[in-house]
Amino acid sequence: MTAAKVADFLIAEGNDPVELAATLSLPTVKLTARPVNKTGILYKCRFTNAGALSIGLNRYQGQFSITREGASDLCLIFLPRYGNAVFHVGGKEIVSSGRQGVIADCAQYESTLFLGAREHFVIIIDRNTLSNGLSDMLEIPISGSLNFRPEIDLTAGAGVAITRIAATLQAGLVLNDGPLRSAPLALASLTDALTQMILETLPHRFSEELHRPFYPLPRHVKRAIEFMEANLSKPLSIQDIAGGCGVSVRTLHQGFRQFKVTTPIAHLQHLRLEAVHKELRYAEPGQTVAEIALKWGFTHMGRFASDYRKRFGQLPSATLRS
Repeated sequence: MTAAKVADFLIAEGNDPVELAATLSLPTVKLTARPVNKTGILYKCRFTNAGALSIGLNRYQGQFSITREGASDLCLIFLPRYGNAVFHVGGKEIVSSGRQGVIADCAQYESTLFLGAREHFVIIIDRNTLSNGLSDMLEIPISGSLNFRPEIDLTAGAGVAITRIAATLQAGLVLNDGPLRSAPLALASLTDALTQMILETLPHRFSEELHRPFYPLPRHVKRAIEFMEANLSKPLSIQDIAGGCGVSVRTLHQGFRQFKVTTPIAHLQHLRLEAVHKELRYAEPGQTVAEIALKWGFTHMGRFASDYRKRFGQLPSATLRS
């Protein structure tokens, strides 16, 4: 096996299943590669970092399986150029060919069986990146798996567009000295476009909310949000918020469920995390995470750090240092 890494670009090629598994494994996810027969395997994997995501173009020969141990908060998207493979995702078997790709949370991805010559793009994107993008689009807090439907139709529409953007990104970062590496604004635009295409066009558990007609917020929901924003640093109860906008607690809950797809307290938490994030990014010398968190109503530091990491993909201390 030969492997070379230059900056954020990795090339690995060879015929050793153990080396292939090591190349494809992630820090918290161990992969195992096993040939199906004695004819052996060949592979060439090219990975590159694209800021908010990574993208690979991988080519395989032979019949072999790859199985997963461990989990992470990453999402994997496979876009084949040619060749067949069978993916097991969340207990479901999916045949992937040049006509069908696959998207899966790393925690749901179980194994892949490769059935001969195969080349595909693989997009590796953090679940928090997707959740944060969707949160910005819907203006509601998003947490947990997005539960994408794993099959991607590559014959028309969204699948074609996503594959073209992926190909443009990969070529622009690798070929001809990687011109996208010296064009950060263009790179950011392409990665943003790819993320938005994934969220807007691939079915997931928030697709209905994303595509439903826009309705103006009812007055009491709008007033409740304004009341929260004006009192973010104060200890607010659901009764305080309902009283602040002049409705019952039940009416307030119904309004947030219907128009914000969340609860009033969850939305308050979302606003407070955003406030902490902004202050950590522009903190004065000497300010601490605990000081800023307490200012915005977070008293349990362990729970705060966990919620912050789920929302922004890093610990608050990392944001303060950046």
